[in-house]
Amino acid sequence: MKKVKLVFNIPFTGKTPKGINKDGFTSQEWYEKRADIFINYTLKSLKQQTNKNFILWITFRPQEIFNGTTKIIAQALTKSGIQNIMSFNGTMFTEDKAIWHNTDLKERLEKCLHTLKEFVGDADYVYETNLDSDDTVHKKFSEIVLNYRYKKRGALYCQKGFVYRTTGQVAEWFNPISQQNYTIMFPVKTYFDAEKRLKYLDGLKTHEEVPTKFEANKMPDGMYCSIIHGDNITTEWTHPFRGAEKYYEDEKREITKDFF
Repeated sequence: MKKVKLVFNIPFTGKTPKGINKDGFTSQEWYEKRADIFINYTLKSLKQQTNKNFILWITFRPQEIFNGTTKIIAQALTKSGIQNIMSFNGTMFTEDKAIWHNTDLKERLEKCLHTLKEFVGDADYVYETNLDSDDTVHKKFSEIVLNYRYKKRGALYCQKGFVYRTTGQVAEWFNPISQQNYTIMFPVKTYFDAEKRLKYLDGLKTHEEVPTKFEANKMPDGMYCSIIHGDNITTEWTHPFRGAEKYYEDEKREITKDFF
């Protein structure tokens, strides 16, 4: 039977911030706040996963290696018991706005992929899920993803889920195309060869391209809950994707307990 390993790829720093500056880093204050969001929401949702056959691959800029906040993140990861890799060569995907990150992407991938390879073991396929460092997935997300049978250029995407505001509000959320927590299915040899990997992705630079660039399946509704905390680039409470708000406390608890 063919073996599959799931990798959650989490871009922490280096991803385009608001204003699109070339540092990919808003401020130390932002980094400390994002670390807190990650530990209290994203990491909690991953600890709850019903299938633990996954790895966290968290990417940072080189500048964050000796940052004290990075140490706090590393300690939280160790405490979680989740298998993880922290790499410091920037984001590992093609950017749609900060395109200067794309010029040396192949070289940066080559520096990181060989380290990840030993953690994947003897898997035949790697499913990679993009997950922002301030988002959460349903506790059965990994279980459902790993139950999908591999197909060439296969992918999974989400449309309808939830949004949680750190002030305590909960609402439905509907992206009519594809939410950012998508999954791409790779043959293992393609996944770990930077040149083949980039060719396979065919210039993918935004989650909204997933349904058209790949043989994609839509995930069940309710598989994600995005976190609104005030420093989001695009996910804002007034966004048109926001649907019906949940007002009863028991209903809000019933939803959020499956995420964090």
